[in-house]
Amino acid sequence: MAEAPPSHAASRRRPKVLLVIVAGLVVLTAVTWAAGGLKAQPNGPVAAKPGSIVGQGLFDVQIMDARAGQMKINTFDTPANLLVVRMRVTNLGDKSFGISSFMSGVSAEPQHGKYVAPDWIRSQGYAGSAVVSTIHPRLPVVVQLVWVLGNSAAPRTATVALRTWEYGQSFTTDEYYWSVTKQSPVKAEVAVPVRLGATS
Repeated sequence: MAEAPPSHAASRRRPKVLLVIVAGLVVLTAVTWAAGGLKAQPNGPVAAKPGSIVGQGLFDVQIMDARAGQMKINTFDTPANLLVVRMRVTNLGDKSFGISSFMSGVSAEPQHGKYVAPDWIRSQGYAGSAVVSTIHPRLPVVVQLVWVLGNSAAPRTATVALRTWEYGQSFTTDEYYWSVTKQSPVKAEVAVPVRLGATS
């Protein structure tokens, strides 16, 4: 005995169910795309803009500005051709770190193709107008990093590289600690315009 053909009601239900499923997939795709889930992940460091906050792991860093010229940082310094980059730094850890420790995760490209570490003698931190040497947890400080340009012309734009701090266990003890090296991956590069001809 032959089966009865499907009713018209069942035939009408199939397109409606299919339409609901397709609409749900479209909405899910749109939400995922808006959240960044479908964006291609960069293989290299993020290109961040000045003023944006870059999370290095241990520190949040906001590049503020840069200037270059014949200047002296401290009263008794001899004027020198310097590149100076100011940044607001917040220590996200639970221990204090020296400015020199923070500097280990920063380099800049005052000349194209060559990243160099800042001058640790001239670089310093500020809490208001007071010079500080330590970055305490959750207390932002302005860190002024200095690169000596020598006879080189000052760049119109300086690229600052911020390396990733990693939290891990010591090889010799049970202690966990934050660390960064010259081989640590660069988290972000920030191209900051340089104000030329600065004297202070």
